[in-house]
Amino acid sequence: MKSLSMMLLTSVRLLTLMILCINYIPADKALWTGWLFYVPVAMLLFVLTHFIHLTTSRLTIRIICSSIDFSLAFGFGLIFPDSGYLYLIFYGVIATTIFIAYDGKQVAKIFPIAFFIAWSIISYRQVVLDEFTIADNAINLTFVIYCALVGSLIRHIQLAKETIALQYDQLNDTHIALQDAHGQLERYANQVEELTVIRERNEIAREIHDTVGHKMTALIVQLQLANEMAVRDPGKTKTIIGTCEQLVRDSLHEIRLSVRTLKEDHSQVSFFHILKELMKDFADSAHIQTQLDVQGDLSSIPLFLQPTLKRIVQESLTNAKRHGDAGVCKVFIRMDSEELQLEIQDDGKGAGHVVPSFGLLNMKERVAEHGGVLQMESEEGKGFTIHVSFPLHRVRWSSTGVIA
Repeated sequence: MKSLSMMLLTSVRLLTLMILCINYIPADKALWTGWLFYVPVAMLLFVLTHFIHLTTSRLTIRIICSSIDFSLAFGFGLIFPDSGYLYLIFYGVIATTIFIAYDGKQVAKIFPIAFFIAWSIISYRQVVLDEFTIADNAINLTFVIYCALVGSLIRHIQLAKETIALQYDQLNDTHIALQDAHGQLERYANQVEELTVIRERNEIAREIHDTVGHKMTALIVQLQLANEMAVRDPGKTKTIIGTCEQLVRDSLHEIRLSVRTLKEDHSQVSFFHILKELMKDFADSAHIQTQLDVQGDLSSIPLFLQPTLKRIVQESLTNAKRHGDAGVCKVFIRMDSEELQLEIQDDGKGAGHVVPSFGLLNMKERVAEHGGVLQMESEEGKGFTIHVSFPLHRVRWSSTGVIA
């Protein structure tokens, strides 16, 4: 549609120039003068510059063509003063062409100055020949200005269409890119879902292996011992069976805790609330006083550390009651931009020499996996303390182990 309208406009332009040139040829051959050759030469040059305008994109050549058109129109006004103000129609057509073809700011400075000079020269000659009229000049000057405005408007419409076409292409490219990104995000979401399922399975397997598996091994040993003692010492067999029952209860409790921990990992509850509920439930069931002291924003604790911290608190509370017979257990969490520190103190029996149990060794292994360090302190009759630290931004490793 755009090419058809421009083709029609350029065709009308050339036709108008040719008709104007023909109007300068008198019908009466007796009025022909020696300057008549100017008309066919001008027509030929108008045709040449017209098609050069259409076929070239070089600015210099197009400026030369416009200058030739401008000069030819000036020649008609100067050579044929008897034709009155017909030459101004040439300038109207040329003004439309110039304001379409060139940048408006450049044209607004050059064309009016050149046109005013040409019009002044021709008008001076008309004044000398007593052929100058203000009304006719005003009408034709208004026509030239109108043609210039039309050309400028057409140029702005063309630029707007080109901008719209460019923006449409960009929008289309953006839409395609968004579709690709959406597809990638969908694939990533599926991968994350699969990895989450695998992670949950691994967590369950690890919890069962680390806690229930240990207790099941102890249960088998106790059952074997009970089988042997059934004949030798029936009274002791009853005690062993009671131990087996407790091991089964502990195993069931560990399984429930593991499943509960995995559920809480995906909940929207804050980590502070999770720890508080854990310590409250343990205090109610084990008849022990628990305290939680926090410095820092627990919401900034990395998600991958939260299950480990919760497991350490669980194991420490259990050990404080089971092995230390503690009455009070305090949990301190200190956090800054570089490090997270966890300290768990109890007022239990303590021990002069600490021999790490399976649970403590398991905690130490979990901490080391995240680049942390676990230390234990205890004295006879002064309780038990666990110090844990995690670097939040820096992890160092050596062949002998992780260095915080």
